[in-house]
Amino acid sequence: MKNQKIQTKNTDGKIIKSLFVLGGTWAAIFLPIMLIIMAFMIPFADVATRSYILKIANTEIGKIFLFLMISLPIWYGLQQILTILHEHKIHPKREKLLTLGLALAWTLHAIYLLFIRM
Repeated sequence: MKNQKIQTKNTDGKIIKSLFVLGGTWAAIFLPIMLIIMAFMIPFADVATRSYILKIANTEIGKIFLFLMISLPIWYGLQQILTILHEHKIHPKREKLLTLGLALAWTLHAIYLLFIRM
């Protein structure tokens, strides 16, 4: 009986934790591609290439891709900022509320800009 492990409850929800993990994976895969497109193809390409990229961004699949490109790395980045603060022994008050609230606010703002306003 003494060797029983005490089970602790997971304080983070599985959905929120999966958003952090998915955000890091998404950023690792698609961020280099987006950087190449934004840094080299858009400024140095001809007008036809730029208009083609804008046409893709105005489709529903393009908007969904842009939404995922905006929101998922934000979830990952805010968790990493919180981890760095903890490593330096800085514990902000209401840190989970602040982190989750900022990530949710940016996600809702991306939904508004891409799907409602346009």
